Amino acid sequence: MPPIGCSTAATFAWVTRYDGAFDSFSKNKPVPATVPPALVSDTVTRLRLVPGLDVDAGLAFVGNSADVFVRLLTRFVRLHEADVQQIVGQAERADRAWLQRLAHSIKGGAATLGLTDLAGLAHQLDQAARADESGAHMVELARTLQADLAALSKYLTQEPAAQPAQRHP
Repeated sequence: MPPIGCSTAATFAWVTRYDGAFDSFSKNKPVPATVPPALVSDTVTRLRLVPGLDVDAGLAFVGNSADVFVRLLTRFVRLHEADVQQIVGQAERADRAWLQRLAHSIKGGAATLGLTDLAGLAHQLDQAARADESGAHMVELARTLQADLAALSKYLTQEPAAQPAQRHP
């Protein structure tokens, strides 16, 4: 995980620097070094249907490289799958300090990649932990964050002919 509080440029450098080392952190779910062009194009088209994803902002961050954008989104999901499970557990235990750190980390990465809804949820969770809000509210936010990350994962892995899932309000 990149250091908390690092800049957007540092986050990008961190994500791209560990291309070869990523496999050891991904629970044997490697991200291909390159995604076939047809699949990238189709994936980007489908990603435009994802609620809370600003595809244009994400593409601008990576110099309009759809291949890199898809790889980074996939990496983000894989790196944070375990984190969102931990966030739910930390929210249930009301471990505010740890919850705050994880939420803050996810918020920065999500915002950088144009994942506006995930970044917003992580921000709300970070603020709820800081403000000593009720455990029930933090658990609700944590579970929503977990569901949204799972939905993004499905968008990234679904077959081209599959219909996109609808986000639950």
